[in-house]
Amino acid sequence: MNRQPRHFLAGPFAAILFALLLSSHAGDVTDRGKVVIGFSHALDTGLGKELFVVGNHPDLGSWSPANGRKLRWTSGNVWTGNVAIEAGHSLEYKFIVRTNAASSFCDPANVVWMEGPNLATNLPAHPSGPYVAKTVYYHSGWTNADLVFQCGLDTNWYGRSMTRIGGGRAPGEYLYYADGIGRPGELLTFVVNGNLDGQPYWDHSPATGGDYFTSLDVFFLQDGHVHNYMPPPSATARRIETNYIASSYTPAIPSRNIRVYLPRNYDTNTWKRYPVLYMHDGQNIFQPGGAFGCWNAEGNADRLISLGVMRETIIVGVDNSSERLREYVAPTDNAGFGAGTADQYMRFLVHDVMPFVNSTYRTITNRPDTMTLGSSLGGIVSMYLGLATNVFGRVGPMSPSFWAITNHVKNEIELGDASGLRVYMDMGTEEGSSMWSPVWSVYDLLLADGYAVNHDLRMIIGCGHEHNEAAWDSRLRYAFEFLLDARDEANRLAQSEYPPILTDGVQSGGAFSVRADSLKGYRYYLERAAGVSPSLWNGVATSAVEELMWSVVTLSDASSPSTGATWYRVRAEP
Repeated sequence: MNRQPRHFLAGPFAAILFALLLSSHAGDVTDRGKVVIGFSHALDTGLGKELFVVGNHPDLGSWSPANGRKLRWTSGNVWTGNVAIEAGHSLEYKFIVRTNAASSFCDPANVVWMEGPNLATNLPAHPSGPYVAKTVYYHSGWTNADLVFQCGLDTNWYGRSMTRIGGGRAPGEYLYYADGIGRPGELLTFVVNGNLDGQPYWDHSPATGGDYFTSLDVFFLQDGHVHNYMPPPSATARRIETNYIASSYTPAIPSRNIRVYLPRNYDTNTWKRYPVLYMHDGQNIFQPGGAFGCWNAEGNADRLISLGVMRETIIVGVDNSSERLREYVAPTDNAGFGAGTADQYMRFLVHDVMPFVNSTYRTITNRPDTMTLGSSLGGIVSMYLGLATNVFGRVGPMSPSFWAITNHVKNEIELGDASGLRVYMDMGTEEGSSMWSPVWSVYDLLLADGYAVNHDLRMIIGCGHEHNEAAWDSRLRYAFEFLLDARDEANRLAQSEYPPILTDGVQSGGAFSVRADSLKGYRYYLERAAGVSPSLWNGVATSAVEELMWSVVTLSDASSPSTGATWYRVRAEP
């Protein structure tokens, strides 16, 4: 793989046009490979109308008015909001005025376009990294294998022959390899075809019945599953276990079952630890579901994990109880069934459920890898848990009943600081005005707290969706994709394919510094050894864990020996 010169295109930029202020909010690419853009536009939209921004990139709705990003009104009829857009693109966009009502939200005629030509800007690029395209490994018994693919905004399809580089898991199977595929960081849509005994064959995704798609940059396709690590020769299927958790905290709330989804290869990959998603109304989460239907969470997770879109995740469905109408409501509020007891439910989760889960299963216990999600009242308790604790870092209030916690919204979001979470929210257009208006009010409050759409906030509208399990099943994929993006974790295959290579070594004043390419989720260690044949290596510098998709890390030895042969190496660990 050719190493490319490192160029950084960063820093704020501004353009004023039609009373528009556009600026790069942070100047740099985020940990999700996007650039946060601050939009600001002064316009009196008229009563009942709101301002949206839409453009030529999926992060701005791909010119679909219903998928545009809503801005929030501020004094002087100035509409503002931060939107994160994939780095390195030539962006075209316009402001549009829409009626923000459930009855007309999905109507393509519900739009007034800004007059004049499209507005345009070039977004800062990714920092250069160890690769400039994607790499694919593939196990197959075919005599040849070819990729047919499309990547990012390029709508053309391309073909690439894969190279046979070795044997497979058994005689008659081969390991194929291809690099130089598409562009890093972008969505790759692909299929594989080949021949065996003179007959053509196609490998379609079992999850879709057609194309595979993933944003991973280095991956292994084996038996219809995409992996960001070297997969075991024989995969193990996911499974679901049920456990009874007693409530021990005082005041006690009802004890109950939890249902634990363990993803593919959990039993095989004993080296691996997993993020945990806690979902409420556990009776309805997995098949066969409850009296009101089923979310089919295991089917949604299986599909997205197999595509390399969602992280392999432990999902814990926590059953509700006879006290649900109070347990899911903040203690400062009363939804008509008595004062809320979400603080007691929170203690049950944190002090009873989580210790069991963390001691029984191989979990990652930090805040960004501990998540909670639910719908209706389960949606608002998810938001409550994110704001009331330092335990849950990502929350998914689906069809949230914010009307039931007006005091909590006012105290903790409007008057408080709700920043620091990753929030997925959604709503169906057939759920009623009591649901529709409050969720948009909270969306505006989160924008005011500095949230950026597509970065740490996502809002999805379900056209024609009602308030039921079938609707949440159909939208759950969006929550999983956003909260559990497969690119959020270290890509072991990428690190193996592109290990750190020392460059730009500088010796100055008794100190030695060196640079190396870095990949997300890895910490880098500079080690030193002396002598002609180095054998004993000592650590002299350690980097922070890389947060960007890829970057360059600089490591320094402040006490570099001035005499004798000195060797340096960089070691990476997730």
